[in-house]
Amino acid sequence: MRARLKSKDYILIGVFSILIYIVNAIVGFALTPVMATAAMPLISGICLFFSAVVYLIMAMKIGKRGVLLLLAVVTGVIYTVMGVPLMLPFFVLAGLLGEAVLWQGDGSQYRRLKRQATAYAVYGALFGIGAYVTVYVYGSDYLEKMYDEEMRGSMLEFAHSPAWIVGSMAFSFVLTLLGSWFGAKLLNKHFIKAGMIK
Repeated sequence: MRARLKSKDYILIGVFSILIYIVNAIVGFALTPVMATAAMPLISGICLFFSAVVYLIMAMKIGKRGVLLLLAVVTGVIYTVMGVPLMLPFFVLAGLLGEAVLWQGDGSQYRRLKRQATAYAVYGALFGIGAYVTVYVYGSDYLEKMYDEEMRGSMLEFAHSPAWIVGSMAFSFVLTLLGSWFGAKLLNKHFIKAGMIK
């Protein structure tokens, strides 16, 4: 039988979701100098590489259905508050796809590192094209408010290139898995063996 989320779980998910957003934002900010280059479609994957360990700590500590979906909802709400409401349904879709990876099982799969890592990687693959979705829906006029001419040109070029889109999704998936692999080693060494995560 699968356990249901409790009040303390919702609080933990909220705190960890904001922490994941902050990690992604810091890494993304550090990579700002290369955003107008061919490295731009790869930035999401790099961000997810570093935030994977935070996700795994949250997912393994709570170990219940809905954690990834609620992470996606909190992330979408943050973007909505920032003026991009389109990101809420987009992230909800990404969260649902990640949860689908975890659906099959008796409930113990929510405490299996490999399953959680794969779920976060699936979420990450869609996360990797989030910036391009805004281009499709809002158009280049929306970009003028946020980016300079060089950046807008790069975003439009990448957003309308099927090869870059597929490459960005694949890179995000692989980097998220790698980050999860390193995160799993860290968890096994410092958290699970110490009994901090059961």
